[in-house]
Amino acid sequence: NHFIFLMDNTFASMIRQSLNDAHTTLEDTMKGVDNTIAHYKPAGKALPIIVAYAHVAISEDILLNSWALKKKSLLESEWASKTGLSVPHPAMDQDWEKNYTEWTKIVKADMPKLQAYAHAVYENSDAVLAKLTDRDMVDMKVDLSAWGMGEWPMARYVIRFLIGHVDSLCGEISAAKGLQDLKGYPF
Repeated sequence: NHFIFLMDNTFASMIRQSLNDAHTTLEDTMKGVDNTIAHYKPAGKALPIIVAYAHVAISEDILLNSWALKKKSLLESEWASKTGLSVPHPAMDQDWEKNYTEWTKIVKADMPKLQAYAHAVYENSDAVLAKLTDRDMVDMKVDLSAWGMGEWPMARYVIRFLIGHVDSLCGEISAAKGLQDLKGYPF
């Protein structure tokens, strides 16, 4: 029984640590990014750093709080007017693709304010995941029927839509820094 007790939250702890690792890599990649670097518009369809960074923080906030937990996101509550964004992030609804494309072309942000919001999102996510057990990671379901994906266990949802998203956008940010002759990833 002692062994079972020790293993009770191993899976949940690994998922929590993986999200923290993704946040650390993202923030280390963001080192040296000021407002000028963040707003640089790469050629083609590549996104400015400010867009990728804002999107990853806002998405994590909404996907975890609003969608998975069915509660108000930080963006909808205490951070509503403090993100430093010139234009609100578009809703993740049926007009998402069109509205997001337009938003990426016009949004500006104050980097220190946006980073403070991102750090609050990370802290919130960590606090949420710290309370989940291995059983919660399997038994809690997130309804993705609106996307035609049915219900997913919380663990799969966090791995794919939070950790995977942070890692993907970290790559975009690293590439945008490289186009400015700057070091991207910290390793």
